Amino acid sequence: MLRRLALPLAVVVLAAVPAPAPAVAGPPPTPAPAFLVRPAAGPAALTDDLAAVGQADGVRLTVRRTLATGDLLVRADHALPARGAALLQRLRARADVAWAGPETRLRADTDPVPPVAWDLHDPVGGVYADAAWATGADGAGVTVAVLDTGVTRHHDLAGRLLPGYDFVSAPDDARDGDGRDPDATDQGDWAEPGDCGPEFRPSSWHGTHVAGTVVARDEGGVAGLAPGARVQPVRVLGRCGGTTADLVDAIVWAAGGRVPGVPDNPTPARVLNLSLGAPGPCDPATQAAIDDAVARGATVVVSAGNAGGDAAQQTPASCAGVLTVAASTVDGERAGYSNRGTAVELAAPGGDREHGVRSTVDTGRTVPEGDGWAAYAGTSMAAPHVSAAVALLLDRRPDLRPAEAAALLAATARPSARPDECRCGAGVLDVDLALRAATGRPGATTRLLVRAGLRPGEPTVENAGVRLAGTLSRLGTGLPDWDPSGVPLRPVDRTGPYRTVLTVPAGTELAYKYTLGDWAHVEQTWTDSDAGCADVADRTITAGAPGTVQVVADLTTGFRGVPPCDR
Repeated sequence: MLRRLALPLAVVVLAAVPAPAPAVAGPPPTPAPAFLVRPAAGPAALTDDLAAVGQADGVRLTVRRTLATGDLLVRADHALPARGAALLQRLRARADVAWAGPETRLRADTDPVPPVAWDLHDPVGGVYADAAWATGADGAGVTVAVLDTGVTRHHDLAGRLLPGYDFVSAPDDARDGDGRDPDATDQGDWAEPGDCGPEFRPSSWHGTHVAGTVVARDEGGVAGLAPGARVQPVRVLGRCGGTTADLVDAIVWAAGGRVPGVPDNPTPARVLNLSLGAPGPCDPATQAAIDDAVARGATVVVSAGNAGGDAAQQTPASCAGVLTVAASTVDGERAGYSNRGTAVELAAPGGDREHGVRSTVDTGRTVPEGDGWAAYAGTSMAAPHVSAAVALLLDRRPDLRPAEAAALLAATARPSARPDECRCGAGVLDVDLALRAATGRPGATTRLLVRAGLRPGEPTVENAGVRLAGTLSRLGTGLPDWDPSGVPLRPVDRTGPYRTVLTVPAGTELAYKYTLGDWAHVEQTWTDSDAGCADVADRTITAGAPGTVQVVADLTTGFRGVPPCDR
C-alpha cells in the first residue's frame, strides 16, 4: 500500500523571517565599492579625470561628497571582483593622488547575544540540558538516523553526519535525476502551484532542522542536545512528502536490516527519528518494519502529529513499539496544535508561534543556497529532543533496550498542570532526571513542581502575577527569605493555574505563602469572623527523595486587597 506522508510541522517566526519561509534571510548582495581618496593638489582636476580611472574596469566613478578633511568619498556604480582591488591600485599609482583606501564599515564593539534556547534551559518548559551535560553524557558513539527530507551541508553539522541513503524512489519527487541512491542531501521539497496544493510552498529544510536539534554545534545560537552523537540522514521525503513504501524500506535499512537492491547500512542506528506522519491507523507494512527495527535494538521515536486530535488516528504515531512524542510549550504544557491521547508516551519542547525551537536550516527558497537558522514549531521539533535524550541514555547505558529507555523517560517526566486536559503521556521530557535514574546516581536534589490554583478572572491577579515568598535561601536562589517578589509563577493560561518548577535540595523543609509581588497583597483566606479574610498560615513542604519529581498543588481563595478580601 502506498500512502503519502507529510511533515507534521508548524512554522513560526524568527525576527525578519515571514511565515511560512523557513530560513533566515541570506546575505545581502555585494555592494559597489567605495574609496576615500586624498588629492595631491586641488580636488577639481581629479574629479574631472575619474572617468579615465574606471574605464579599464568598465565602471563609472563619481565623487559622492567631500569630507571635512578634504578627502573625497568616491563610489563605483556597480560591484567589482575582490571589491575593486585593481581599481584601488590604479588610484594609488596616480601622481595626483596622495593616498587612497577602501571605505570600511564599523560596528559596535559588543558581543552578540544568541537567542535563548528555552527548549534546553528553561526551568519550566526545558529539558534541563545543562545538568545532563554536566554528567559527561553527550551521545558519543550513538548513531541517530533522521528519516526525513535529507540534510544540507550546514557548517553547524560538519563532522556530525554519517553517510546515509536516499530512499525517495520517484525521480520527480527526489529532484536529483534518479531514484534511490547513496546521496541523502536535501535537494529541496518546494512545491509549485498544482503540485500538491494551489499555492507555492518553499523548501522547508525540515531534515536539517531536525538534525540540528540532535547534534548541532553551538554557533548560530543553536546547540544540539546530544552533540557527541552522529546523525545518519535517511531521505524519505521530497516534493509533496513521501510514501509508505519508501518509509518501510528506510526503517529497516536504518536499523541494519536487508533491503533488496540497496547496499547494507555499515553504521546501523540505535535511534530512529521519524518526524513525519499521515492520517489513519498504523498499517501492517509499517508495523512490520518497526518491529524489525525494535528487534534489532533500535528505539523508534515518532512525532505525534499537528492536527490537535487523537494520535491514535495518525501513522506511524499509532504504531506499536514506538515512542510517540507530543509537543510542549515554554510553559511546560501541550501545544494546542499537538495531537494527544493514549498513543502518546510523553511530550517534549515543540514550541508555538511566540517561542519556537531554533535550529539549522538553509536559506534557499527552493534549492540549497547557504547556511541559516530558524525557529520552527511542531511535533517534528519535539521528537528529536527525545531522540537526542535516548542517545544520551545510551551513552551512559549502552545496554538499554528500547522499552527500557522509554520507561526511564516516562518515569522521570514532569507532569502537566492539567494531565486530564494535556493527555500527553507522562509529561514533559527531563533529560537530567532520566540520566540520574539510568545511572543509579540520583544526585542531591528534588524537582519540585509548584502549582497554585486561583479564583479565575480577577484582573488584579492577572496583571500583577503570582509569586512565591518563603524560605527562599533554601532553594539556592540567592534571595533573602520571605522576599515577596522573589519567585514568579507562570499562568498556564489567562486564568491559571499558576506554576513554577524548582530544583530543591532533597529533604529540605520549606515554608511559603503566595503574594502578588508585595506584602500588601499576601495570600488570604475567607473566615467566619467579622474580618472576613485573614492571612493564611505558612504553608509547609518537605522536599522528597533525590532524583524524584514532587508535585505541590495548592488552592488559594484570595489575596489581601483583592475581592473578596479587599477590605
